[in-house]
Amino acid sequence: MMGGRNDELQEILETIDMESWLDQEGVRYKIVRGSSGRQANLKECPCCGNDKFKVYIGLDTGLGNCFVCEEKYNKWKFIKSYLGTNNKSAIEHIKTVAREQGWRPPKRQSMAVELSSADLSLPASIPMPHNGRNLKYLDNRGITGSIASYFDLRFSHRGKFDYLDDDGHPVTQDYSNRIIIPVFDLAGQLVSFQGRDITDTADKKYLFPPGFASTGTHLYNGHNARGARRICIGEGVFDVAAIKIALDEEMALRDIVPIGTFGKHLSQGDEDSQLAKLMLLKTQGLEEVTFLWDGEPAAIDAAIESALMLHKVGLRAMRHSPRRERSKRNTERRTAQGVLPGSGREPDNHDPNAPAQKGCLGNLIK
Repeated sequence: MMGGRNDELQEILETIDMESWLDQEGVRYKIVRGSSGRQANLKECPCCGNDKFKVYIGLDTGLGNCFVCEEKYNKWKFIKSYLGTNNKSAIEHIKTVAREQGWRPPKRQSMAVELSSADLSLPASIPMPHNGRNLKYLDNRGITGSIASYFDLRFSHRGKFDYLDDDGHPVTQDYSNRIIIPVFDLAGQLVSFQGRDITDTADKKYLFPPGFASTGTHLYNGHNARGARRICIGEGVFDVAAIKIALDEEMALRDIVPIGTFGKHLSQGDEDSQLAKLMLLKTQGLEEVTFLWDGEPAAIDAAIESALMLHKVGLRAMRHSPRRERSKRNTERRTAQGVLPGSGREPDNHDPNAPAQKGCLGNLIK
């Protein structure tokens, strides 16, 4: 079987019911009982071609052998030999059968990260969910505890961030009643963070630590895209969260990792640019990129330009096009049509008449 995906493939193979598979493929066999339980006595060996019922496969284990050519089988080897195909096609066949038999691919989990560095520490905060309870603000926007945990979201009740201004004077930022959103580099090291107000009464909806820029430099959630074959690019943090929620709901899309560019632009130019980081992900297996920026004309043009740029460096790039606009766009300028489902309402948009969330920590946790 194949390198780093052995564990996942083995998990899938364990879900395959061999008797159902044999019936589905029209393989001729008889049921017999051996020392290890029920076995399929197969008419023909896929390796040597002997058709005198000399092959036995355990229906529970998938283990067996041919008594003519002495070939030993497990589920993987027998299925691949029977199909007479290559590894990639055999794996796709096995996944298809497994889905038909009820298997569901696991949701992608987050990578290990460092929540502090020599230069930067987060304001005092607690991880979400806390003791199994999520922040009401997040729940109201469809951000479940598992999604909050995936993105390492935290809640700062009375946290602060101290720094020196350009003149060397100490300054304190107040991060009270804010969601702390860590930003990591591709290695999972903390490089910046955001603080999103949850009361809707603060002068600034978002706070950022001075001197630790992320816009134009980093890819939000990029560390979780290491080794991924497909990614989907959104804009802001909560756009990326909405994409993650939508992807998890679609079994066939769970391998796609959502990342964010902190705006409708993909920076390029040097090794610290977002393009350079995508190229690094390409060396780790990235093949396909889908842009899911806003549908306004400027964002559409920016996404198309970025997709064409990525296409030139060897990545399959496309912009997700809502059906209503497809007939209005010049197909020559589009590289492809998107495949992602709609993600519903944007989590950062909510009822303006909802009461501001303020007060003690107990009232903020669901």
